[in-house]
Amino acid sequence: MTEEHERIHEEAEREADDLERRNEELGEHVDKVRQDWESKKSDVSVPGAVEDDEDESESPPPEADITPGD
Repeated sequence: MTEEHERIHEEAEREADDLERRNEELGEHVDKVRQDWESKKSDVSVPGAVEDDEDESESPPPEADITPGD
């Protein structure tokens, strides 16, 4: 029975190490994506990334001013 416990313990250790490695990789990926997004938010050539001014977002879009029959 001791060998069985040893095998289970080693398997659990390997799984824990793998999960820790994957967690670190995911954290690095999240950091890269966050940095990329922050750089895109300041780039006017990236559609949808630059935040609109509040004044502009409160007014209706230009197509909303079109009335039927015009």
